[in-house]
Amino acid sequence: MKFVGISGSLRAASTNTALLRATQELLPEGVNMDLVTLNALPMLNPDDLANGFPDLVNQLAAQAKAADALILATPEYNYSISAALKNYIDWLSIYPDAPFKQKPIAIMSSSPGIFGGARAQYHLRQMFIYADAKVLNGPEIMVGLSGEKITEQGELVDSASRDLIKQQMEALAKLAS
Repeated sequence: MKFVGISGSLRAASTNTALLRATQELLPEGVNMDLVTLNALPMLNPDDLANGFPDLVNQLAAQAKAADALILATPEYNYSISAALKNYIDWLSIYPDAPFKQKPIAIMSSSPGIFGGARAQYHLRQMFIYADAKVLNGPEIMVGLSGEKITEQGELVDSASRDLIKQQMEALAKLAS
């Protein structure tokens, strides 16, 4: 089974990317995951579609379509998701092959604040109504006080968070099968 993890953060030392790296270690047997960052994704401008979709968008759409499930890790900015992740969703939601349609999706977030990105996750869930995705309801992964749970080297050392990620990945594999 193939999962694709998408980091909504552009930061080199992103705690959300760190969550996805930890997730790669905690996948059920028989599941592997590619990790995708969005640093090179151009901003959506419908005027640019006269020449077709950019190559990177075609690549990301094909990758999402071929995956058995997606895992999205988002930081929280102004009580919502990052612009990078919103841009990714916007591109793929207008893509002709509808890569999100009925796609199992798990959501996770980390934040230096106590809520762990909860408000961003709720916005993210709303965005996938239009795309007709199958967003996993639980367990929810919201790693608050991330500075205490993720080392400067990007290692998730919080055992409760690791256990929840493992449970979430088992649930996602079940939803995707």
